[in-house]
Amino acid sequence: MIGIYSKNYINECVRNTHDCRHPHAKCINTIGSFTCSCKTGFEQKDGGRDCKAIKICAEGLDDCSKYSTCTDLTQEGRYKCDCYFGFFGDGKTCTGMGQIYIVSENTTDVKISTSKLLTKSLKQSIDKKLSMSLNSGKVITISHSVRVNDAIVENKAVMVETSEVTSVFALNHDGYTSDSTLVLPIDRLGVKYVIPSTEPHNKQHSDYNSQLAFGAVHDQTRVMITLKLKRGSIFKYKGKIHRDGDKIIVTLNKYQTFQLSHNGDLTGTLITSSKPVAVFSGNRCNKLNRYGFCSHLVEQIPPMDSLDTTYIVPPHFKRSGTMVRVVSAQTGSTTFSYTTDKSNGTKTLGTFDNFDITVSGKQAVVVDSKRQVLVLSFGLAARRQKNGDPYMTMVPGVNQYVHQYHVPVPQGFEQNYFAIMVQKGSKSALLLDNDSISSKNTVSEASVTVKGQDYVVLTVMVNQGVHRVETKDRSRFGLMIYGHGHDDGYGFAANILGPGKL
Repeated sequence: MIGIYSKNYINECVRNTHDCRHPHAKCINTIGSFTCSCKTGFEQKDGGRDCKAIKICAEGLDDCSKYSTCTDLTQEGRYKCDCYFGFFGDGKTCTGMGQIYIVSENTTDVKISTSKLLTKSLKQSIDKKLSMSLNSGKVITISHSVRVNDAIVENKAVMVETSEVTSVFALNHDGYTSDSTLVLPIDRLGVKYVIPSTEPHNKQHSDYNSQLAFGAVHDQTRVMITLKLKRGSIFKYKGKIHRDGDKIIVTLNKYQTFQLSHNGDLTGTLITSSKPVAVFSGNRCNKLNRYGFCSHLVEQIPPMDSLDTTYIVPPHFKRSGTMVRVVSAQTGSTTFSYTTDKSNGTKTLGTFDNFDITVSGKQAVVVDSKRQVLVLSFGLAARRQKNGDPYMTMVPGVNQYVHQYHVPVPQGFEQNYFAIMVQKGSKSALLLDNDSISSKNTVSEASVTVKGQDYVVLTVMVNQGVHRVETKDRSRFGLMIYGHGHDDGYGFAANILGPGKL
């Protein structure tokens, strides 16, 4: 026989006869007794009967990045991490001022170099040599210390040299916002450029200023800036007042940089140089419609002799719309036509003038000009969404399309997209990473006609990482990459130079 006995024990926790007296202490019942334990975020005292709040940040117990601030929020041990100004991330991981993405189809040796006039520690933190394997990508983080400043010649250019043809892109973090650009190879740089930017949202705050910057790849490079300013607007440089049409001349040596910013729109400003230079422009930060937040805008600008006359501008998925800016790259008159889903029109621009076309939703825009123009696309913030404020993207011309691209999709963004402009008959020939493009990843499709030829404009959702996009029939197509994060966004074109080297 087996005897079974039972005994009833008192549950002090249920009867509230315990002495776990602190508001953040909890009673745990045991056989014949109880124990006290403190809630998460509190340190036990007197066997758990008393609890002391743990200040995670103050006590150095946080996992915030060394490039962030840690703030204790409540007595429950909660805290937050915020990246320093000039860094980007979730606070636990913070990325420096800039990232260089290098993508290679072949085994490649890479050399990153800077001026010998940089401080030894800074130069050592940037300069490096590395190797890349087949079909791979590398991300190089560049210190925020090489951020260029206004109106001063500095030794802050970074040179990327590779043993094989590669694609190079830059993601620039400015404060809490980002934007990206295709980086042009040195042998495709030029000596004449027209600047695009946008009208600052707030002229009283320098963070909204439009900007232009350039870097030299040869010693004794003479650069002349011919300002394009609105009537009545002035620009101060070295204590002198400059107006529309005035010139500023700067001489740079290899690796040297120069930047100007202005509380007005610098669009139409002309850059001419005695030797090829790399030119960038945009806005430190800008807000392009009533809602959303200020966002960094930047693109490397192609030289004027590489511009096209015909462009297809894709829509921006999950944005309120697109602003298309057409900039004349000519003296005298330039006439162009534009077509959207809902309207069409013709516009004549004067010397280096510009015109904006704003469309809503998923509309694509076709721009067809009689002379070369520069065309940019700005993804506008969505009214009720927090993923993605304005970003600036160069639009490739139809005659600049190629049949194959190797591109990176950067880290740190919640949604990423490819915008593909391809002839309708070649849509089925498209391959993404050696596979046909899945209909489930195609989130929108539009149709346009360009000079009697039908095109489709696809928006395809993609993951971060390196991707190969091509056509089986080697037909040429255009590719733009963009993405959205929390109150942030980026965009760049896969090519803006036309068939040839990428």
